[in-house]
Amino acid sequence: RAVDSDSIEAGLLTLVLKGNASYFGQTGTTAYGVELEDLITIHIMEPATTAFDAVNTLLAQPPADNYDNLANILATEGYDLNGAFRFEIDRVENRAYLEPTDSLLALCPFNPPRPTLDTPFPTTCVTRRDVRFRGFPNRPGEYSTAMEVVPLDDDGECETDGAAPGKCDTGCTLDQNARFMATVLGDSTYADGLGRTYSCLIAKKYKLDGRFRRAWWINPSYE
Repeated sequence: RAVDSDSIEAGLLTLVLKGNASYFGQTGTTAYGVELEDLITIHIMEPATTAFDAVNTLLAQPPADNYDNLANILATEGYDLNGAFRFEIDRVENRAYLEPTDSLLALCPFNPPRPTLDTPFPTTCVTRRDVRFRGFPNRPGEYSTAMEVVPLDDDGECETDGAAPGKCDTGCTLDQNARFMATVLGDSTYADGLGRTYSCLIAKKYKLDGRFRRAWWINPSYE
């Protein structure tokens, strides 16, 4: 899905995953929940660019058939979801994960190219891995690309203890939510308060429980 914004700050993305309560409320499902395994975003930072149309063309391509008709078996190493993304399958680790295709990286690499004499204005289309194996990758000394929003406490209220680990696998805390917001808006009392308040609003609106109703913030900026 494309998200338009006029500033980096306005591009803050809140991603909410809502499982079906009729399933997760059944007997024997208490150990199950929803997970955000992988998330890759594409950042196109220029208007009326050919990169936007090219990326949309890749996304519109039909998925590959993951069945090998000649061998009469399922594809075991992965398959293309469209022209931009593919599933890689690791049978040893019993995990399937999201990867950009070579076609996408040719248009929008992980690292933006430097200007040269031949190409003084290189593409500003960048691919970024925000969530990897349920974790939030970041370069040493840099900010995290994503953060889980603290769920409601056992009483259905917003968490008030800033250092208390929330009911989420990622060990999110209210203090971490506040620091994450500061990476988007700048280090200030305003950003700190906004992070805590907005975290509570999201938790209340979607009744986050850390199991099958969960939310994440995606940082719109990149280093």
